[in-house]
Amino acid sequence: MAGAPNVPMPPPTASDVSLQACLTCRNVRMTTAVAFRRNVGMIVFRRRYTLGGNLCKSCIKKFFWEFEWKNLLFGPWGIISLIVTPVYLIWNFFTYLGAMSKLRGAPE
Repeated sequence: MAGAPNVPMPPPTASDVSLQACLTCRNVRMTTAVAFRRNVGMIVFRRRYTLGGNLCKSCIKKFFWEFEWKNLLFGPWGIISLIVTPVYLIWNFFTYLGAMSKLRGAPE
């Protein structure tokens, strides 16, 4: 008897909350998908850093504050960076609020 065809599972969406290993601390906890962005302006050049994946509540808090203060300190040093940095600050803020509301009842 032939088995069912191997159908790939769709990738998880940003609204999923699941019990799995956190991307950064590797502890099995309730996680949700997040993406934080950070900009480093260097007068003429700029660098962009992104942290994305399924993170637990503790790691979301940790990386939100780390990315925000680095954005404020190192971000606005360049013409393009003057525009990009505030966008990243707002992006991270709303990502953080959304993730915290999804993981509201989850223990840390």
